Amino acid sequence: MSSLLPSIASLGLWGYWVIGLMALGEAFVLTSVFSPGTVVVVLGGALAAQGLYDLFDMMWFVAIGTILGSQASYWLGTKGESLFREGHPILSTANLERGQRFFAKYGGASIVIGHFLGPLRPIAPVVAGLSGMGGRRFLLWNIAGGGAYAIALVSVGYFFGTAFNIFGPTATRVGLFAGAVLVALALLWFVISRLRRGWPFTVSVLGSVGAAIRDNPEVRGLVARHPKLFRFLAARVSLETFRGLPTTLLGVTFLYFLGLYGELTLEVVGHGPIVEADTRLSNLLFAFRDDRLIRVFSLVTGLGQWRAIVIMALAATALMWVWDRRAYIPALWLVLAGNQITVTGLKLVFARARSDFAVYAESSYSFPSGHSAAIAALCIFVTYVLVRERIGRDIFWVLLCASLVFLVGLSRLYLNVHFLSDVLNGYVVGVLWAITGIFVAEHWGRGKRPAVGPAGARRRQRWISAGIVAVAAVALWLVVVNHAQTQQRAAPRAEIQLTTSVEQALKDGGLPARTESIIGTPQEPVSLILFAPDDAALLDIMAAAGWQEADRPTIRTLARAAVAAWLDRPYDRAPITPIFWNGWPQDFDFEQSVPAEGLRQRHHARFWRVPTKPAGGLQAYVGTASFDTGLKWGLTHRIAPNVDAERDLLIADLLRSGRVRQDGWAELVAPLLGQNVVGDPFFTDGRAAVLSAPVTGSGHEENR
Repeated sequence: MSSLLPSIASLGLWGYWVIGLMALGEAFVLTSVFSPGTVVVVLGGALAAQGLYDLFDMMWFVAIGTILGSQASYWLGTKGESLFREGHPILSTANLERGQRFFAKYGGASIVIGHFLGPLRPIAPVVAGLSGMGGRRFLLWNIAGGGAYAIALVSVGYFFGTAFNIFGPTATRVGLFAGAVLVALALLWFVISRLRRGWPFTVSVLGSVGAAIRDNPEVRGLVARHPKLFRFLAARVSLETFRGLPTTLLGVTFLYFLGLYGELTLEVVGHGPIVEADTRLSNLLFAFRDDRLIRVFSLVTGLGQWRAIVIMALAATALMWVWDRRAYIPALWLVLAGNQITVTGLKLVFARARSDFAVYAESSYSFPSGHSAAIAALCIFVTYVLVRERIGRDIFWVLLCASLVFLVGLSRLYLNVHFLSDVLNGYVVGVLWAITGIFVAEHWGRGKRPAVGPAGARRRQRWISAGIVAVAAVALWLVVVNHAQTQQRAAPRAEIQLTTSVEQALKDGGLPARTESIIGTPQEPVSLILFAPDDAALLDIMAAAGWQEADRPTIRTLARAAVAAWLDRPYDRAPITPIFWNGWPQDFDFEQSVPAEGLRQRHHARFWRVPTKPAGGLQAYVGTASFDTGLKWGLTHRIAPNVDAERDLLIADLLRSGRVRQDGWAELVAPLLGQNVVGDPFFTDGRAAVLSAPVTGSGHEENR
């Protein structure tokens, strides 16, 4: 399929006809098994995004092709059931039965829906012909379905083609971040799916254990002595009513999240480790900032702002009203109102400032995240209603809920408008209010499920519901896009002002003398202070000293580094793990390979730009150096304990290049023995070499 895209593109205007015929072939029941129509239609949309074809002409050709193919399938269906037989890949009796059930359930709408349902796509028209559906009526439904199919599939291809235009040529950190998000979502889906599949087994095991305990003679005697207590406990684990085990589980969950909320709050108030992680994660995400990702997450984050939440809540309310599930409506609005009041109150109480690196200027305080709380409260409660009423597959709604909540929270982190603890606390507040709403919905009286009405009434309900969803989707899109376009960019971070030299600030604590892990654990001390005209000069100096700049972490470079490390192959520019100084990941990575050795051994150095206005034309950089001696746990490198030896090696290389001079040593910390973030020991005398690149026509002290 990778060669199909350029092959179609090379056909010129004939490409329209090829794609239209492919769509026809997949819609026609006798050729559908051989024609990859859906894939080719999506590729056609991607070609339109590349400017090779006109988008609307592509939609016309696809629509006409799929309509003609479905009409041919309908004509065959009018000839009877003799075409179907056991074992045929498409014209099997099993597919016929599925199509008949589908047609009986949805009527004419099945022609529209069937266009999007894979194997049923060519079968639905055949069943329509078998059932005696009128030709004119089928044609109207077929035109509607074929048009919708063409618009939807070509638009999907156009969207991904546009995304490729934006991301493809420069997919470095963007690709890495997108890959990480996809991996996180995949893990989330995997865990939820496994929990869902394992739930019946868990219930069965617990039931067996409970029966064994109940039948134990000593337990029976205990029950006989305390009948009231055990009647109460039995009622708490009963599956016969909601007040039994469901209420117990919800109560335990509520208490757990309430305790988690208290722990998170104390961590923030007491400046615990999570606050240290907040700052460093914020800075690390800043290092991955990209205008393309900002545009994407600006749209995603709009799903959690109050206008979008209200639109989704109004749509849910209207659907509950149409389908006579009105007992849930007061609980839904109680959840949203209670959540908003709680978040507003907590923001005023804690008055936590937002990150210095926020993309957008926000007028409210940071703790907790209102977007995260609102999307969690709404999604969890609506998912409860859908699962409780057995609408669709429960696992689908749970996965969709988890994905939306995760992505909105991630968007708040990536845009740096919230810290990690803000988002986690927002999630907890939303979960607490969702559980409260479930309690209220159940105890206020959900009522019996309404009886199934006549087919005509159900059909009207479906059409009304489709209209509500369509209107809500359009309104939601307009609100989200407007929110993304009207957000005001935050002012850039101000540089710090030093009243002393950089060396003295490092000694006195005005600047940190040691590097840190992401949670603030002290690591190796700064071992080099380098003054250079600018970033380009630093790169030239290190290149002249024989040190190569490391590749930025991307999906490709990380994969290549993993293979090189495991197979002990060379990779002279492999990415380097981020370490923090002043709460910030390194700005520059350099390395020097060991001759005849693979990636398991290498010299590497990290440099940070000191966030102060350069004086006299020289920018200050602080750095560390270490030597990787091998792999640890098969995942990360192990460093040599003598970090001073690596510092001295780097200094010698720099001085040998003739591009810098050494101005002396700075005693930053006392000699110490410590461990890095993965537990590797190191020792150092605590000194940092002070180096500078000479500037013609001015003295060094004046420049500094």
